Amino acid sequence: MTKQNKMSKRKLSNMNFVLAAIAILTDILMVLGILNITRYSNFSKSIFVLINVVILVILLVLNGLIAYNAYAMKKSVLYVTIGVLVIAFLSGGALTYVTTRVNKNIDKIINTGTTSEKVEVSFVVYSENGNFAINDINDLEGKTFGILSNTEEQVGYILPKKELEAKKINVTYHEYDDYNSMLMGLFGGEIDAAALPSNYVAMFEVNDGYSEYLENTKSILTFDKNITVTTESGSDKDITTEPFTVLIIGTDEQRSDALMLASFNPISMQVTLTSIARDSYVPIACYAGKSEDKITHARVRSRQCTIDTVEDLMDVDIDFYFESNFTGIVKMVDALGGIIITNPYEFVGQKSDARGKMTVWVPAGTNRLNGEQALAYARERHLYANGDFQRQANQQQVIEAILTEALKLTDVNKALNVLDAAGENVSTNFSVDQLISLFNYSIKKMNRSYVKNANVINMVGSRVTGYGSSKWNESMQLNLYIYRVYQGSITDNRNAILRNINLDSKIDAPKAISFSANWVFTAPTLSNETYSEPIIHDEAPDTVINFSGKLLSDVQAWASTRGITVNVTKIHQGEEGYVDSYPENTVVAQSVRAGIKTENVTEITVSVITHEGATKNCPANSSYDSGKNACVCESGYYAKNDSDLNTGGAGCIANPTTTPTITPTTTPTTVPTTKPTAEPTVVPTVEPTIVPTIEPTAEPTTQPTIEPTVEPTIEPTDEPTTEPSEEPTDNPEPPAGNGDGNPDAEQENGTSTGFIFPNRFFNLFSKLFR
Repeated sequence: MTKQNKMSKRKLSNMNFVLAAIAILTDILMVLGILNITRYSNFSKSIFVLINVVILVILLVLNGLIAYNAYAMKKSVLYVTIGVLVIAFLSGGALTYVTTRVNKNIDKIINTGTTSEKVEVSFVVYSENGNFAINDINDLEGKTFGILSNTEEQVGYILPKKELEAKKINVTYHEYDDYNSMLMGLFGGEIDAAALPSNYVAMFEVNDGYSEYLENTKSILTFDKNITVTTESGSDKDITTEPFTVLIIGTDEQRSDALMLASFNPISMQVTLTSIARDSYVPIACYAGKSEDKITHARVRSRQCTIDTVEDLMDVDIDFYFESNFTGIVKMVDALGGIIITNPYEFVGQKSDARGKMTVWVPAGTNRLNGEQALAYARERHLYANGDFQRQANQQQVIEAILTEALKLTDVNKALNVLDAAGENVSTNFSVDQLISLFNYSIKKMNRSYVKNANVINMVGSRVTGYGSSKWNESMQLNLYIYRVYQGSITDNRNAILRNINLDSKIDAPKAISFSANWVFTAPTLSNETYSEPIIHDEAPDTVINFSGKLLSDVQAWASTRGITVNVTKIHQGEEGYVDSYPENTVVAQSVRAGIKTENVTEITVSVITHEGATKNCPANSSYDSGKNACVCESGYYAKNDSDLNTGGAGCIANPTTTPTITPTTTPTTVPTTKPTAEPTVVPTVEPTIVPTIEPTAEPTTQPTIEPTVEPTIEPTDEPTTEPSEEPTDNPEPPAGNGDGNPDAEQENGTSTGFIFPNRFFNLFSKLFR
């Protein structure tokens, strides 16, 4: 064997070692891929077996080529081996990457009972005037500290007590059933500080009347801990054969901003969606004694508290839950490529990550909306006449649109992006096998149906109806808005859900059936808008009203009937708060805010606008009147437009009763400077005896053309210069006159002032065309 052949053999041998190492790595990737997809084998047993067989064949061929190449030491075999190895390695890598990515997100979504979450706790203090007596945790020594009464609550009980004990701060604990009550205690001075979730401002600022109080709070300490959160596992039902219920929760800053109880019947493919208003005032399952509160606050305590509260309210067992925050909705809709929504009104809505920032445009009509637009549509309520009720219907439409797009997914990359979006923002207690079984079952139903896939599942929406009410809060001195639900609506919605999930339930046939081809069946209403039930409104005490914009006399009249003393602070021109356009004694501020009970008020100070001593840059011929707070014209002048006068506009012009001059226009008007005599100085005649010095045009038109050369001065004469004629001619020529139908004609130094119309017809005619 030559030296060159030996070197060639040595190179091939080294190459075989490299190929063998890559082949081993490829084997590992392929095996990992098989293991990762094993949990999804229920999608299709036959496909799963086929994939396994294909992978095993590839591995056998690959390893056989590696062994043969090591034996044969031929370049031709080497090239084939390298080609197969590259394909197998890339395939194994892709398979492992995709399956690992899917599994990672699925594990995040599926809640098997316990999950780890990072929570943040804030120690919060309040000061009505902004002067805080407590600025550090050490200032809490000997103070009263608010915590929750539930000894298992991490944020509201366990963690704050541990923190205070670790820092050896001695406090007196005051326990509350819920965070809302604790916040009320803080505002009312019952406690000096409170243990609240770090995002407490965002959680409670949506409640009417809270913002003013929250602005006067601050956190003196914020810390975080990782805790284990327990949620009941989902039902073990076979959801392809047994009906089930799902509570859909949309969260925003730990509140349940959207609540829908869904029931699904896999036999009829019928789904009911029952919305529950977030402000519904109901018993909360995890509160001591199940005291009442807005249902949105139940999620602040825990997800399980919300589930238990809805179960108690509707008297229906909830098998599963599905929860998503607003960020998840945005990302999932974008990953799906948008959803089709029909929106009756164009509007600009709120962005998901910027509370109060209206920057999201949502077009009217049927359009494909992106994530931000879909969320803005689901949150909007102010635009619609029926407010929160329409929002609930919009939320149901968004859920249905997302399901429709998800069922049409065929793009692997899209599906992976949807899973990525869901992994960080969605949680459910369905098992993987249950979800796969339901997916397969739905696909089979669609394949066996002649209708569109989106129409295979029939969704029926309803809501628990009620009425807006209020509840007086003594701590905040506020009448807080709540939504009281009708018991009749709860019963009707519950019956509709039970009819859907009870396979043995009786179906009520329509009372009137027509066999005409034109007959259209109208589904019955699941819940009425109103019910014959007592309307409950807490009797609100007499409270201070908002005096802003009212006059001082109105405030004094109101206060006199309640024995309240009114003190007045006047705001002059140049002082802060002065508004030039406000009338005298307009109230712009008050020392006692609106809503405080009048029985607790003995005096109130109001700030009012005064224009005393005020000045104003008024136009020529005018002066400032402080009583009227306006520029007024001096004697002998008048304003054509008061608004112009008071904004430095046209100002005052000469009063015609004292200024005997006119400026002629195309059709000049002559106004005498002295009171005219009873008898006109010029009486129109058919054949005037006075020949004017200003001649009319040769061919007279209906409206004469006048071109005076001087600005006339009028001096009425004592006697008329002409006598009226008995019969006017048919086609009189336009005589000299003033062009506005005034029969007075004046002369000075033998100069005529204008044309004179011969009869009333031309007087009227000239007025119309003036």
